[in-house]
Amino acid sequence: MENRLKAFESYLAEGAGAAALTSAAYRRDVGEFAAFLEASRPGWDWPSVSENDVLAWMAQGLKTKKRSTMARKLMSLRKFFDFLLSREEIAANPARQVKPPRQGRHLPPRLSVDEAFHLVQGPAREMDGKELSSTQRAAAFRDMAMLELMYSSGLRVSELVGLDTGHLRLDLALARVVDGKGGRERWVPVGGRAMDALKNYLSSRAELAPPGVEQEALFLNQKGGRITQRSVQRLVARFAGELSAGRKLSPHALRHAMATHLLEGGADLRSVQEMLGHKSLSTTQKYTHLTVDHLLKVYDQAHPRAHEAGGEEDK
Repeated sequence: MENRLKAFESYLAEGAGAAALTSAAYRRDVGEFAAFLEASRPGWDWPSVSENDVLAWMAQGLKTKKRSTMARKLMSLRKFFDFLLSREEIAANPARQVKPPRQGRHLPPRLSVDEAFHLVQGPAREMDGKELSSTQRAAAFRDMAMLELMYSSGLRVSELVGLDTGHLRLDLALARVVDGKGGRERWVPVGGRAMDALKNYLSSRAELAPPGVEQEALFLNQKGGRITQRSVQRLVARFAGELSAGRKLSPHALRHAMATHLLEGGADLRSVQEMLGHKSLSTTQKYTHLTVDHLLKVYDQAHPRAHEAGGEEDK
């Protein structure tokens, strides 16, 4: 079993170009399915697995897991059986005919423009009027640059922490981003405020780097290593609490805000898709639901006849 899973990971990396984290997730899902089968009918083997086995596993998983989670696990299983097919170890893929669970529409938490501005300006408010050491000041500039860049360019948190200094083209106001989901690269525009924040950070970044050590990571922690996703999550959570009591936001909220505000400002869907790095336009289209809600609210508040009941026709 273990050798087969290792071969599956190699198949994903070499044949499908999957990122290491994606391959590891697929492997875990397949291992979970194998454990389920072992518990229900010891002595099973892969050629004997049926569609009913997959359905039973899905049904059990849906008792405790989200539909989106089980849909992803089903995809992992399909890929694994495709791998076994390629090695002629099975005659058919029993997961191919199993439909993923229907997904409810998930709308991300909405940030207004004012709320997004307040959030990204949090480190500047903390610095205001305080005596800071050079290291503390560099860390504050780093935090400003990270928040501004996430909102400016719609980066995933994994993409943000994965940036290297060589990925920036400040002369062109661009950043080269490596998609954490599949290793694809794209160029994203960097807005003026984010540019200013990056320049301030870069001028003080050496305060966070160990003496004599060349560190390619753009955003450094106070020990000189690459900053972690968890650190960025804590940073966003700290300032999200200022927006409303008990409000919880992830770094993804800034990515959502960027997309929604661009669409509300008149950007076309295809351009937003490219900036976000979505493979499918349908993934980007979820933001149009938020935009339509916004337009309806504006109409309801502003149009002089929005609240008039039907009556005599205009003459």
